[in-house]
Formats: sequence, structure tokens, C-alpha cells
Amino acid sequence: MAIFTSKEYLPYLTAVLVGVIFGVLIFTFINKNNFPAENEIISKNLIGNSFNEAVNKASPSVVNIYSDVLVNDRRSQSPFSDRFNSIFGLNKARIQSSLGSGVIFYSNGYILTNQHVIGDRNVGITVELSNGLKEKAKIIGIDKGTDLAVLKIDQNEELSSIEIANSDNLKIGDIVLAIGNPYGLGQSVSMGIVSATGREFNNPYSDYIQTDASINRGNSGGALIDTSGRLVGINTLIRSSTGGSEGIGLAIPSARVLGIINDLIQYGEVKRGWLGFGIDRRVLATQNLLKISFVYPNGPAKEANLEEGDIIIEINEQKSSYPLLFQEFARSKPGTIIKFKILRDGNYLDIDLLTSIVSN
Repeated sequence: MAIFTSKEYLPYLTAVLVGVIFGVLIFTFINKNNFPAENEIISKNLIGNSFNEAVNKASPSVVNIYSDVLVNDRRSQSPFSDRFNSIFGLNKARIQSSLGSGVIFYSNGYILTNQHVIGDRNVGITVELSNGLKEKAKIIGIDKGTDLAVLKIDQNEELSSIEIANSDNLKIGDIVLAIGNPYGLGQSVSMGIVSATGREFNNPYSDYIQTDASINRGNSGGALIDTSGRLVGINTLIRSSTGGSEGIGLAIPSARVLGIINDLIQYGEVKRGWLGFGIDRRVLATQNLLKISFVYPNGPAKEANLEEGDIIIEINEQKSSYPLLFQEFARSKPGTIIKFKILRDGNYLDIDLLTSIVSN
């Protein structure tokens, strides 16, 4: 039987010891360089995920809007009070203040907001800039279809106008920030994502951006920006059962806003295309078909050779429907080409209709 002495084990023990020491050194080196401490990870994430630069870039272009609106006082009064007012010609209208937000679009003082922020019977509008200065504003134009309005303030110095991004490039899941004046608290920022695009919510004039960024009363007319501080939408409304934010906020896309604000500044209203034909409501209700009931003389439909009795099968290569027809009409500008596929006497025809301004 072979007998091993301690000297015979020595080379093996030395090799094992060297291996252990080498392994500890390698692990320490890797752990130190590739696995930073938890506080370092948190610090880096906080720095990388801060939107301070975007907010600082956009916030000077977002203003608070205070509007005085004439409303009828519907509070209960005695019959004597009613007779008293009628005898002496005293009206029961009173001034009610509302608040909202707006966005400086052009440095010479043009501001975009929601029409419902300034109301229908407006008697005074005050714009508060980000530096605290307050200026009286006048209405340049309104478009009730999209719920947008343009205001103008006079300033000797150029204002900080917002940079505009193309909202058509937004993707579901993109991070967005809502800037506005919720509940009159002053300028505030909330963060969310783009939940959906192309939402109508019974308004064919707009294809809203849907976001879960908190939008509350007073945010209307404020800016929805991307993480670079560029405008992607105008915050307009919320869908809520309580009146507060429940994660469904809607903003008018910047791509749609651009054409509207230019029309409002130039004409005081939005110029939309005219098709020049009518739809048979009875056929629509009973058969769900878009049948042309009449064609206006010298109108766009007449010029395109559409005829009474034609049935519209497709609109811009989409299956026809009345909502789609109204949507394409509502969003078209004079000079827009709308493509129709129609059925006439058993034959399918492709017709391009060039919209025009409604003739007086």
C-alpha cells in the first residue's frame, strides 16, 4: 500500500490556493466595473429619465388664460323679483370667470387656446405669461368645429414661441408631458404616454391624441409636448365620470392645428372644402348606402361628373360610410382631391373630386 507524505500534497495544495486567489481577484474586478452599487444605478436612472430640459424649453411658451364670460343667472328667485326685474329692465346676467391655458405660437403675440376656454359671450380676456406679466388679449378668430381659438397680445419684445413637432410621427407608448394651469394652481406638468391616436369621440373635425398624462380643469388649451420639449398637441378635453382626470385625456394633434391657426389668423375662420352634392337620407337610413340625391350646378361634384343616383362605394380607397364622408369633408381644404369609387348603372367608376370654397 502506497503511503503519501505531506510533501507529496504540497504541489496540489499550492495550485488550488493560487486558483482561489486568482478567482477572487477576477470576480472583484468584474463586480467593481460592471455591476455598480445600487445607489449609482438609481442616480444614473434619475439623471437619464429627467425631463427638466424639455419642460424648461417649452414652459415659457405656455400661458395662463383668465376669461370673463357673461352668463345667465339661473339661481332661483321669487316671482316678485322676476316682475321687478322686467319692470325696470334689469337683466339677470352676471359675469363668471373661467380659466384655462394657451400656447404662444408666434413670437409676435399670437396665442392658441381652446374656444371653450374663452366662451361664447366673452367680455374680457387676460393672458398671464410665464414671467408673471398679465396682458389683455383680443380674439382673432375661432373655430367651434375643432374647439380652437387664436388670441393676440401686444408686446414690445418678442415672446418665446413653442417649437412644433410633427404629431404624425407619434407612436403608441411614446412619453408625453402635459403643461397647463390645472384648477388655477399655476403652471404644472404631468407625464404619461400616448395611449392611442386618431380618436374622434363624436367630433369628425379632430383626430385626437389620447394620453394618460393627467389633464384637469384649467389644462384646456395647454401644451402636450414630447421629451424634446416640442409641441405635439393642444390639450382639449377629458373623458371622465367624476370631472377629474381618470387617465383619458385628449389633445388636438399639432399637424392638424397648423392649418387651422393660419386660417384663423388670416380669415378669422377656417376655410373648409365643399363637395357640392347631397346624400339621400332615406336610403342611408334603410339601406346604409351613400346615394347621391342631388348635385349643385357649377359645384365641385358637377365638375367631377358625379350624377344624381350614383352610389359611393369607396372614399379615398376606404369602404364608404357617412362618418367617413363627413370626416373627409370636415378635414379637407379647398383644393383637396377626394377620391371616390362609385356605382352607376351597374358599372364601377373612379372619380377625383377637387373641393372648393362654398359659393355665395
